[in-house]
Amino acid sequence: MSKREKKPMSLYKKSLLIYSGVIVILLFALLAYMLCSLKSYEKYELDNFIKDSIANLSNKDLIDVIDEKKLTISPYDKLKTKKSVIKAIDKSLEDSKNIKYEQSKESKSEKKPIYDIYYKDKLILTIKLANKGEETKLKILSYTKWELVDIKSHIEEGLYEVKANIPEDYKLYINGKLVKESEDTQDEKTALFAQYADVKKFKSYNVEGLIQKPKVVIKDENGKEVKTVVIDGVITAKDAYFKTDNNEEAMAKLVEPFEVLPLAEKYSLFLTDDLTGGYHGFTTLRPYLIEGTEMYKNAYEWGHGIDVTFTSRHSLKNPVFTDEKLSNFVIYSDKAFSVDVSLKKNMIVSNEDRIMEMNDRLSFVYYDGGWKLISMESI
Repeated sequence: MSKREKKPMSLYKKSLLIYSGVIVILLFALLAYMLCSLKSYEKYELDNFIKDSIANLSNKDLIDVIDEKKLTISPYDKLKTKKSVIKAIDKSLEDSKNIKYEQSKESKSEKKPIYDIYYKDKLILTIKLANKGEETKLKILSYTKWELVDIKSHIEEGLYEVKANIPEDYKLYINGKLVKESEDTQDEKTALFAQYADVKKFKSYNVEGLIQKPKVVIKDENGKEVKTVVIDGVITAKDAYFKTDNNEEAMAKLVEPFEVLPLAEKYSLFLTDDLTGGYHGFTTLRPYLIEGTEMYKNAYEWGHGIDVTFTSRHSLKNPVFTDEKLSNFVIYSDKAFSVDVSLKKNMIVSNEDRIMEMNDRLSFVYYDGGWKLISMESI
């Protein structure tokens, strides 16, 4: 029995297949056009264009831009040759998440804007762009086509710098090398203490021109590595001073122990005109103050001024003070320390219970044979 012969495809079916094929091809073409349009739109979006342009700079581009005569290798850097420096810079520029930019003050033209490029807040390049015209794709994607026309380098100054402020008997190491270049300075925390007592002196360091992220180590007077913190871009030893919440431990570090709470109570009573002594209690406080300090001036003005007489009429409960606590002792030397004081003063005002809280940091120096209060700040 012979096989059944296939019937030729009808013209209709052929037309339908051709038509469907053309539709599929057109859809693929449209999809490809849309993808290309979106890629072009994303490419020329200003943020992407700038970061991609920076990341795509070749070693040759960098060599052409960087003034090798001005490019020096820091003695604290790991790199040894200018070739290795260029390679390291190239790698850093690919780190787009840490690349930022802002319009330069020199930028005057919208057609040729100028941008300063920063790597981790360090100025590294200044670039000039040119507007090559406006493009509109798919009737909804409108964007500017940019061109990178000029680059000026600031990389000669390096990508990283190390700023440190540490006690004078501590040592700073960058990538394992001891840093000797420093300046005498005074820690802001101890500036007030230093007027009346010997406190630790500090040295400041500023090492610039590093190309690679450095390893920074600080060692104390015994050669032991210490923990560090960064405050406003400056590295310092976390525990440059002895700290404790224990009153006995703190007093043991001082030239002479001192009872902080009784004085804090006196000052609290002074503020509400409850302290005994002349001038609304000022004469009682005066032995604990140093004439000429802001602390002394403020207390003097309060005790001698008219404002203290307008203190609300009240009575003190029994006990007057509750929830008293000393914490965060910081020993700057055996003759200088600060401590956080918190307490509640219980009063009755207009037949109602009233609580006045103290949450302050009190600073003391041992001066003229005794402990003096030189500062009180809210915390």
